[in-house]
Order: sequence, then C-alpha cells, then structure tokens
Amino acid sequence: IHNILQLDADVGRIVSESFDSVGDMTDMTINDISITELLSTCIDACRRGCEVIRNVRHKLVQSSNVVGSDSKFFCCGAVKYKISNDPRSALTEADEASQKVITECLNNCWAKEIRSGLIKVVGEEDEGDDDFVDSVPLYDMMAHFDKYNTPSIDQEPVQRDLLSPPDSTQILHSSNEKNELIIFIDPMDGTREFVENRIENVQCLIGITLNGKPIAGAVGMPMIHEDKIEIAYGIDLPADSAQSTSTPLSKLSGVKYFNTLNPLVKQLSVTDTGMGDYIDGEDDVKKLVVLSGDSKKPALTMSMKCLESDVLGTFVDSAPPIRKIVAGGCGNKMLFVQRRFEALSERIRHQEGTDLSSIIGSISLAPPGSSSWDTAGPTALLLAADPNAVVTDLIGRPLVYDGEHLSNDCGVVVSAGHMATRIHREMCEKLRRDEVFCEALGVVLCDAEII
Repeated sequence: IHNILQLDADVGRIVSESFDSVGDMTDMTINDISITELLSTCIDACRRGCEVIRNVRHKLVQSSNVVGSDSKFFCCGAVKYKISNDPRSALTEADEASQKVITECLNNCWAKEIRSGLIKVVGEEDEGDDDFVDSVPLYDMMAHFDKYNTPSIDQEPVQRDLLSPPDSTQILHSSNEKNELIIFIDPMDGTREFVENRIENVQCLIGITLNGKPIAGAVGMPMIHEDKIEIAYGIDLPADSAQSTSTPLSKLSGVKYFNTLNPLVKQLSVTDTGMGDYIDGEDDVKKLVVLSGDSKKPALTMSMKCLESDVLGTFVDSAPPIRKIVAGGCGNKMLFVQRRFEALSERIRHQEGTDLSSIIGSISLAPPGSSSWDTAGPTALLLAADPNAVVTDLIGRPLVYDGEHLSNDCGVVVSAGHMATRIHREMCEKLRRDEVFCEALGVVLCDAEII
C-alpha cells in the first residue's frame, strides 16, 4: 500500500513559506535543492517518528496489552494484520502515526518542492488508494504531535542545518533533462519485531533516491537506548551530482543522538534479539556472517543452499567458516552488515593497517517480500560507509526505485567486505542460471545485468 503524499496548497501557506503562482513552482529545478538540508530535515523527521514509536509502546506497556513481564507478545487488540494471523503483515498504531508525523514534517519544509513535483514522497502506510493526503486544519496537525508526546513543528521547527554550518551547503546537481527525486518512508520497519517485543530490532527508515539511485538516508533506532534516540545517516552522491559552496562532498556517514521525551521500559523486551556482537570474539573476524530471516519461502531456502554448497563448497582456496544470524527487520540486517564492516575496518586501522581486502565481511539474504522503503535508506548508508558494498536482487540485478514498482519481487542480497561481495556475485551468477530457481521467482532466464 503506498501513496505519493502531497500537501494541500492552503495548508502549505500556513506551515511552509508561501509561493505566489504555479509559474514560480515550474521554474524550480533539481539544482535548487540542497541534499544536506533535505537529509537534515529527514533526520529530524525520523527522530520525531521514533518518538511516536516509543510513545505507542509505552502506552501499550502501561495498559493490559502486554501479557506478563516475560512475554514476547503484545495482545492482538493493539495489532491489525494485512494477512490474517501472519505476524510479518502486522500493522500497529505506531506504523500509521509515525508516518503521519514524518510526512507532516517534510511537507512543512518542502511544500513548494512537493507541490511542483520536484520531490515525491512515497510512504508504506496509507489508508487511501493513490490519493493525495487530505488537507487538515493546522490545529489538527499540532494535536497529532501532542497526542504522541512528539515535538510539534510549530513549537520546534524542523532542523535544516544538522549536517552543515549555514555558510556551507551541498546542492544537488544533475544534467538530466528529467530528474526524479523521491523520499521513501518506512515509518516502522520491523513491525513483527515490535509486536513480538524484540524492540531493539525496530527501526524508522527514510531513504532519498535520485533517478532511481539511493543517494541519502536516515535510519532511526528508537528503542536501543533508554533515554536517547539514535539516528544513523549517510550521503552517497555520484561524483557529478554534488556541488558545494565549499568543498564538494560526495560521501558522508555518521550518527546523531537525540534526548527522548518518551520513557522506555526495556525490562519487558526480549533481550536475545538474535543478532550478537558485530565482532563476536577473536576468531569471528575470520568468519563470514550470513544474515536472514526465518521465512520458509523456497527462494530463501534455495539461495542459502546455493551459497553454502554451490559457492563456498567449491572454493579452491579455503572457504571461510560461517556465523549464521536469524533476525527480523530488513533495515536492521542491512545496518548490521554496515556496522560489522565498519568495526572490522576500524580494527585494521588500529593495527596500523590500511589494506581492507582482508575483510571477509557479511552477507544478508532476503526472499521476495520487502519494498523500496525497506531498502532505499539503508542502501545509501551502506554505500556511504563502504563504496565497494553490493546491493542487488537474488539474481544480481540492481533494485528498482521508480516510485511505481515498489516491491522487491526478486528478493534482496546485501554484502560488504572483500570476500562477502565476491561470494555475493558468484551466488547471484549461479542463481540466475538456475532454471528451477528462476521459475520459483517467476522470472525468465536472461543475461541480467550484474552489479
């Protein structure tokens, strides 16, 4: 379910700077947009979406919707299912409320750009069928923020300068005649993790794509700290897509922390999230970490078999041992791949080394089921941290970000580290030439483009 969200002009005049005519809007180009400002507003919007998630969970904890202090599950009264009794299709109040807060923040900052079509916003949760968001009175917007104890945009304006000083801004540049800038929102990635109380795996994802390529993103972690919200962010611009008032910046990777307004009772969470440490002991650096969910879909089963038997089993040189991790949340697994690579890189640098080719790294496999909003933001973060990382579908093709075809129909493979990316490519090459596997995916065998 998706929607291209657009602010009504009447509300836009209240919550954003006014514009006088349609002519003013049509004169705008992609070169008028600062990616550092745009990502800054996404980071702040993500932070407020995380506040909503914490608030909803706190209310559930305070009510009868948590069954016992040692329970993994919330009562079903607080959850709706898109597919009956399928925990992977769970939808909660937190999903819907978080998206409303995020989109209101973005509409507040970028009303002209959204109105003119320069920026499209595609969100996962929407009750309508491809209709624009209805205009609502300003006081209703603010009441929505107040309901979830989240800083309102009238009292605390959305921050545009989290990433650069006022005199230094990173302007997008594109020579394409037609440009498409899309913001993808997953207001709560890992809804099943939320429902089953593995709250550390829950994330809020915002990704920015330019002409089908992820270029920036914010990944919010609302419930890994008791009194703070953590937002990881990244910019990965093509070299010819960045102009700056100072030094051109094509890559940026970092983390910001925000004090939170909503309490968190971590004692009621499931402490074993299934992830483990990024480096789990001295011998772990020599292991290939393989992440997946617990799906029983044939595509995942066949991919895992191909990786273990057809790729690693045929290594001429010694194949690395595997550490398997089964965990939920698409963004959660992708962030693990990134942070494990960063941890391994830092380890090498501490040993006064610079050669990262010895890093074995990690690979994450996912069958069909995820969507553009699950992968856009985490992909930008990963590539900002590791330009050699690889993100494809299960047969090696790049993922599609056109705002229309939203489902990752052929699954997702993510890898970082010299050995992991090699294994990634070899596995995809074998899978795309496997007639039975392609039939299971519903694709025709072809010489697909391999990244």
